[in-house]
Amino acid sequence: MANRARTRRQRKGALLIDVLIGVFMLTLAAAAFFALIPMIHKSQTVAKEESVAQAMAQRMVEQVQMLQRSDMTAVTLTKLNLIDTGQSQPPYSFSNIPMDQGSRYSPSQALRAGTATLDVNPADANSMRVDVTISWKSATGKNRSFKTGTILGGYQ
Repeated sequence: MANRARTRRQRKGALLIDVLIGVFMLTLAAAAFFALIPMIHKSQTVAKEESVAQAMAQRMVEQVQMLQRSDMTAVTLTKLNLIDTGQSQPPYSFSNIPMDQGSRYSPSQALRAGTATLDVNPADANSMRVDVTISWKSATGKNRSFKTGTILGGYQ
């Protein structure tokens, strides 16, 4: 009889240890999960910023592709509201130009410390290379940029 009572107590003690270990493991798993949430939020923010920059750069490339090679002057680009006013030579800034007339957002408004440049350089065969660069400071504090471009003229 004494052996049975001791065996029951040993089983109860083993069950208590199993429950404590299970609770500890569950607590560790929950802590790890909740530690990931800020990292996931930062990743989503960085992806959104990159998406906005890419859309702005692509919008500028589309605008430039509708122009002639001879239109790539500061005067014409300013009249067409494609670059900021008061510039005379490339690279041109378009940080304050609304990239979408519906929402009227510009690189400086849509991105933290956002800047944008349009660089125009002569290329072979009577053509011009146009580079669009959008730069900003990301939510993680790093300087980020997106660059794309197109060719106007002979290669088009």
